[in-house]
Amino acid sequence: MMSTVFKRMLRRPWLSLAGLILAAALCFVLCFLVRYRNAQAAQLEEIRNSYVVRGVVTDARGTKSNNLCLNRMWLEFIQDEEKGLGSYITDVRLIKNLESKSELGTALAVGVSSPQTDKRLDAALDGGYYSEREDFFETKDFCCLVPEFVYERYAGQQLACVLTNPYTSAGLGSVGDNNGTEFKLDVVGWYKGDGEDIILPFPAAQRLGGRLTNTVSVDAISFALKDNSQADLVREIASKEFIQPDPSSLSFRPGLTVQDRQYRAALTEMEQNVRRTERLLPVSAFLSLAAGFFLGFLSVRGETRTYALMRTLGVGAGRLTGMVLLEQLLLPAVGALAVGLIMGQPLPALVYFACHAVGCLLAVLRPALAAPTKLLRVQE
Repeated sequence: MMSTVFKRMLRRPWLSLAGLILAAALCFVLCFLVRYRNAQAAQLEEIRNSYVVRGVVTDARGTKSNNLCLNRMWLEFIQDEEKGLGSYITDVRLIKNLESKSELGTALAVGVSSPQTDKRLDAALDGGYYSEREDFFETKDFCCLVPEFVYERYAGQQLACVLTNPYTSAGLGSVGDNNGTEFKLDVVGWYKGDGEDIILPFPAAQRLGGRLTNTVSVDAISFALKDNSQADLVREIASKEFIQPDPSSLSFRPGLTVQDRQYRAALTEMEQNVRRTERLLPVSAFLSLAAGFFLGFLSVRGETRTYALMRTLGVGAGRLTGMVLLEQLLLPAVGALAVGLIMGQPLPALVYFACHAVGCLLAVLRPALAAPTKLLRVQE
């Protein structure tokens, strides 16, 4: 049987070659579409899982997000898990700014809640720090980090600072006596870079600010969403206390912006790419079936007398069908297999071959199964 198949293939090499090339080309298209769709779906899932959507508290006009001097009730609402945003957010970053006069000069004493809050501390932004205290960012003790280049001079000592709170608390009017007060801060580490600023733990900075002005406040608040799909829900809950920033606003209430525009745009683009590719996959499968039918049709065209003779000589209908199919599917199978292995997509290659085989079967089944006398009448 195989020798007969090879002889028939060599008798019409152009048809066999056309089947090989067409199968390889269409299989490549299908494998490419599947691989592209999988890559887009993986990127979509990565965006959903790893993209960080942050919320930032600003002034009512949305023009600044630092030096806000917000009353602690705003922070309590953000952290409240029952009535506020606490259940929906994570990685809350807080800043409290004080003015400092010390041997280092006149600069800021910046209270931060985590290394990521200040780029000078964040290793991901080429910053860095060292602290003798593992609980530095959580402690209320009066301690600080100084610039790296002066750390050796002050290591293990206390730095005398005159601190003042230069800001007015939002919605509170007067904040009390704001005269400078001297405090002694334990130098427990350094931060990368030069300058004159000192870094404090946020709880300690908030405590110092309270002593200066008799109020507890925070100058900057930002956070990350636990679930990016809940951005609209976070906005709705936040609207109880915060406003949507508006350049023309005169409100004393701070604004809150959920920065999800870029996330939504990336998500929409990826979803559209996946949908477009998925719509092309059935088209590619249909083309595979059509290619098989076309090649099968060309194969049996003008061969009815040969089929009638073979049937008359005792070749069964099933065997004849198998022989014709083998003739038409052998090289396309080789082409599809090669493309599937090269592109690392064996399953799409198998799907292509199945569609191609079905199309070819539809073309050859009727003449292969017809009675010899009927085949001869068709030939006449």
